[in-house]
Amino acid sequence: MYKAPSGGAVGGGAGLAVTGADVGWWIALGIALLITGALLLHANRRRRDSSA
Repeated sequence: MYKAPSGGAVGGGAGLAVTGADVGWWIALGIALLITGALLLHANRRRRDSSA
């Protein structure tokens, strides 16, 4: 029976590596998504503050 990899630095990294992609690529994607989310939140808050 297949057991899904657990979370955490080691288990999570091993689980991502099993998908065939390089772990560095996943890290870069995560950082890019975090930056994008932060920029969207910032723009949203600024728009809401200026309209009030």
